[in-house]
Amino acid sequence: MSLLFTFILTPLAAVEIPKKQQNQTLPTGVALQDTNGHDNGVRFADLNGDGYDDLVLSNPRQYGVFLFVPAEKAKKGLQWDEGWTQVMREGKAGDAHSLPLIVNADGTDNGVTFHDGAMWVAATKKSIPFSELLKVPGPAPKSPQESLQALHVKPGYEARLVAAEPLVQDPVFIDWDARGRMWVVEMGDYPFAPGEKTKDGGVGQDKVSDLQAGRVKILEDTDADGVYDKSTLFLDGLKHPTGLAFWKNGVFIANIPDIFYAEDTNEDGKCDKRETWYTGFTAGNPQHLVNGFCWGLDGWLYGANGDSGGDITCVQSGKKISLGTNDFRFAPRTGEFALEGGRSQYGKWRDDYGNWYGNNNSNIGWHYWLPFRHLERHPELVVKAVRTDLNAEKRVFPASPPVRRFNQGSAINTLTSGCSPMPFRDTTLGADGENVLFICEPANNLVHREVLSYDGGTITSHRHPGDAESEFIASEDNWFRPSMARTGPDGALYVVDMYRLVLEHPEWIPAQIAHGLDLRAGEDRGRIYAVRPLSRPGERAEARHTKLAALSSAELVAAMASTNGWMRDTAQRLLIERNDNSAVAGLKQLVQNAPPVVRIQAAFTLMQLGGMQAQEVFALLKPLSPQVRAAALTATGFASDDVFNETEAALLKHAPQKAPAKAVPLPVITSNNPNRQKVVAQYVASAASLAGDAVRGKAVFQKTCMICHKVRDLGVEMGPDLTTVATKPREQLIEAIFDPNRAVEQRNAATQVTKKDQSLVVGQLVSETPGNITLRLPGGAEIVVLRSDIREQKTLTTSLMPEGLEAVLSAQDVADTLAFIGSKL
Repeated sequence: MSLLFTFILTPLAAVEIPKKQQNQTLPTGVALQDTNGHDNGVRFADLNGDGYDDLVLSNPRQYGVFLFVPAEKAKKGLQWDEGWTQVMREGKAGDAHSLPLIVNADGTDNGVTFHDGAMWVAATKKSIPFSELLKVPGPAPKSPQESLQALHVKPGYEARLVAAEPLVQDPVFIDWDARGRMWVVEMGDYPFAPGEKTKDGGVGQDKVSDLQAGRVKILEDTDADGVYDKSTLFLDGLKHPTGLAFWKNGVFIANIPDIFYAEDTNEDGKCDKRETWYTGFTAGNPQHLVNGFCWGLDGWLYGANGDSGGDITCVQSGKKISLGTNDFRFAPRTGEFALEGGRSQYGKWRDDYGNWYGNNNSNIGWHYWLPFRHLERHPELVVKAVRTDLNAEKRVFPASPPVRRFNQGSAINTLTSGCSPMPFRDTTLGADGENVLFICEPANNLVHREVLSYDGGTITSHRHPGDAESEFIASEDNWFRPSMARTGPDGALYVVDMYRLVLEHPEWIPAQIAHGLDLRAGEDRGRIYAVRPLSRPGERAEARHTKLAALSSAELVAAMASTNGWMRDTAQRLLIERNDNSAVAGLKQLVQNAPPVVRIQAAFTLMQLGGMQAQEVFALLKPLSPQVRAAALTATGFASDDVFNETEAALLKHAPQKAPAKAVPLPVITSNNPNRQKVVAQYVASAASLAGDAVRGKAVFQKTCMICHKVRDLGVEMGPDLTTVATKPREQLIEAIFDPNRAVEQRNAATQVTKKDQSLVVGQLVSETPGNITLRLPGGAEIVVLRSDIREQKTLTTSLMPEGLEAVLSAQDVADTLAFIGSKL
């Protein structure tokens, strides 16, 4: 006893950094001495046997285990810098993962030594093996109900747990079939399928788990209480499945290296028919694999590249296509495979108007503003990019306790794992869900909400004003790993939670840390939530018939009038599968009379059924809703050549013609339209005398005008810079707004180019060279046309500014806009 007592009280020689590493800086917050000059409990020992001393810290205030990274293993891009930078554990003394005290508060030594592969504690005569110190302890998992309680949703909303283990494990993707059943894709082989390793072979799996396989399950709610209670294993043994899509009696499944079709032919819920349609998608990190799918308005299925690419073989035709950096789409009716602008990492989705969105882990999202189909019609065009950033912001607001990342340790409260940028497609959230894009952020345990702005030449977005310093959904549970948040058939927002401890793939984790992790912790868990507004007293949720498979074609047309995106998509798909022309008449009624989102989808469906004529497409261009106009032009782009050419002819027929050809162009083109002048007179009488509000006027300008005009630094200069005309009389400005073709300056007139292939381009002529001309389109996009490809070029008598703005501008709007133009805002 006396010897031990003497050992403990004997002052230890001052602790020093090992000579071999003396030029290294200690980790942030770690010092050899405390503020009183006492021993701070820092010790050096080679825990992993690599010849370099690692650092162990334990005192009454803090603890930590820090592995040393030599220069030859440093990777600055991942913040694996040289020094004691690999943090195995750290925290406040006394928490669940703290170490025995090396020193007491007064700096006296507790007799802790490091030898024979263990940390030895003299006072307790116990030891901790180095293998234990090399493990990375994490927060404990929560039960499904505990995790539900840890979920923060916006005031006025509730989250309901609709599925959990053992019904589901490792879910990454969900969708509903025409019978109302939920299909779940489970990536049970994350991060490694059996036998897989990182590229350098540094980390593999010591054993294969019974759950280590990709799966597809079918969930059913047999008692209609909103909670799934039956699970059927449709297919297992898959390799990193990422998504599926329904077609006829089966599903397409993304399963590296293939996309295959699977079907249950005997109605027992299990796959008994399987055929590969496309193969050659590159294998690799499961965070970067081919994935999908999303039903397009054009009747094709769209998929994302995943950043991996591949040389794709279309099995049915034998055609080979290099995927490169592109995304893709394929036609389930014909098997045709085509490239699309990309590349998206996980999830490529569209809104109700046919606009497509993707992202990668460090970007909120991209808008793909130029479909490849249009470029295919115009192969001569030179285009710099087909996508733009939605929002450069990366700040997020987690609710979970901060946990040091295994790589990029400084990346806190920052978007680092963005995925599945998906528009909300229903009216059930009211204004909270209008033009909203949800993005999952599993590293930070949250679902982020963006508001899409359709006011410019391309779509942008911004953080929802209701989420100024919070998120729409955030969990206190560090195991909450949302991979998808999508609109359900009932209008709720369904959130897919893979529920794992380790999110980063081992390829991006230092090998020593990866060896100390349970890489598959949570493999037997998984949760799915439904988030919806709280019911108000006396309020009843809308009853929706989600079992569309048994409906007649006429009933499917009626279902297409739903506010719900899943309902419209499923009805459209079933009509296209049946190829039933009896639906044409009902669809034409929707095109004429339904709300914009329904009109658009009905028009695309008619196009697929061959029931949309050129004049009917042209009629869709007349409504002033820009989304309807844009979608109609897009639908034209997917039409047959006959319909496309006839629509083009209709556009030309209705365009005013000059009396073009040998006359010298005048600097000003005039046109007298009595109907337009009546509108001008009405607004002069009502708006000219109103007091305007410049702040409101700025908002009106951003919504209606900035796609073609500038005011100071705001907008795109196609028409006149409105700052330069601010001092003109109000009456003259009102006339320019509502009768834009009354007097068109030559430089602002539309130029029409008919090319030798009979295609048509209309825009503002911005430059000419001996070899080509450049036309600017609304929004600022520019198209270069080779002179050798031009059959005819002429200046139209019309401005690019549309007539009919009285449908969207009130007299007060006009007064406010004029006030803004003349202000200094």
